[in-house]
Amino acid sequence: MTAAAPPKRALLRDLTLFGTVALVAGNMLGTSLYTLPASVAAVAGPIGLVSWVITAAGFLLLALLYSELGPRYPRTGGPYVFAREAFGEYAGFQTVWMYWLSAVVGNAAIVTGAIGYAVSFSPKLADSHLLQFALAQGIVWILCGVNILGVKQSARVQKSILLINIIPLVLLSLALFKFNPANFHPFHPKGTWTPVAAGSALMVWAYAGIESATVPAEEMQTPQRTIRLGTLLGYGLATMIFLLSAVAVIGALPNDVIASSARPLELAVRETLGEWPAVAVSVAAIGASIGVLNGWILMAGRIPFSAAQDGLFFSAFARIHPKFGTPYVALIGGCVITSLMLTLYFIPGSTLLEVFNFTVLLANLGTLFPYIYNSAAALMLARRDRERFTIREQRKTSLLALVCFFFLVWTTWGVGAQVVFWGFLVLLLGTPLYIWFKTRTPVAA
Repeated sequence: MTAAAPPKRALLRDLTLFGTVALVAGNMLGTSLYTLPASVAAVAGPIGLVSWVITAAGFLLLALLYSELGPRYPRTGGPYVFAREAFGEYAGFQTVWMYWLSAVVGNAAIVTGAIGYAVSFSPKLADSHLLQFALAQGIVWILCGVNILGVKQSARVQKSILLINIIPLVLLSLALFKFNPANFHPFHPKGTWTPVAAGSALMVWAYAGIESATVPAEEMQTPQRTIRLGTLLGYGLATMIFLLSAVAVIGALPNDVIASSARPLELAVRETLGEWPAVAVSVAAIGASIGVLNGWILMAGRIPFSAAQDGLFFSAFARIHPKFGTPYVALIGGCVITSLMLTLYFIPGSTLLEVFNFTVLLANLGTLFPYIYNSAAALMLARRDRERFTIREQRKTSLLALVCFFFLVWTTWGVGAQVVFWGFLVLLLGTPLYIWFKTRTPVAA
């Protein structure tokens, strides 16, 4: 199956290699770095370190897989493009449906993580769900405006925020000098291996974004080289920071303290280095969260773009701004869904950490479906599109695809039956929408 031709008004090729690395690493860092250690501590305890290592290894293979697929099928949409090329329109629609929902729902979790750190600077903000809601909405819509102005402007934000992440990296390195081995006991408090899978399921949130370089493919300078290098360099940088932070936080704090905090990195630095370094971490956390939100708003605008061109999503999402060359309707539509998700703040008795955990698991499941489809798609494409793969590349890609597929199935099991059940219902609910897209009367030009 050949990909549809791009529209007459093309996206602008403004994304450089540095911007792509910043996009990949920035989309992985942010709230996952600053808030996720608490969620992992709650479900797994110190053995969550094993989850980090397993997940890092599994997503290294997935990074390699996307670095093989992206340069061969360089069209905006990434995961949608690969699934459609391999399995046809319905699989392509299911992929873009779940992937888009994952992005716009996940953006609510990202901005919630930023608010979780911001409340430490304002008791008034901490006590008011309305103020938290208003601040979150303001951040979402300002970044929506930045992304409408162009991918170059969005990339500048990503580069700046990536540099901000150096602050906690340095401070956590210093915190290792006050490492307390006693905090690792008991290392395996739950007594079974199920928490390791549950921890890995949460960490999908950290590694969601590994495919980021494949999504804005038509906006890249030299996409074949940029997609491959941007994916692998972004993965390596983010993984180094993740593993350092996980070890430093566990070494600094008892597990029950980590699990009960919405700001575990700040707490770890406060415990080991004092007040002002902790304030610096909070400022960096807010900045990094804004950066990752910026990156995922960019992604949410591009994920459905090719599907809309192909008639498999809302046709308005393929519109390009006449001045800025960006998919502005898709950007606005995604931010509307994110804004609606933020009404979870008003659920009686809910905390920011509870809202964060719920939206993370929901978004994770939406991400896992496209990853599983893409692993299978890579196997199909490597065996079928022989003109794009040498014999050696066919074997390498096929092996990568199989290992990634089974790793992702195991991770899906770790999400838990209830979340998988709701996610499967969301997948099925997309079917009438697909039928409508396929049978609607075309609008006259």
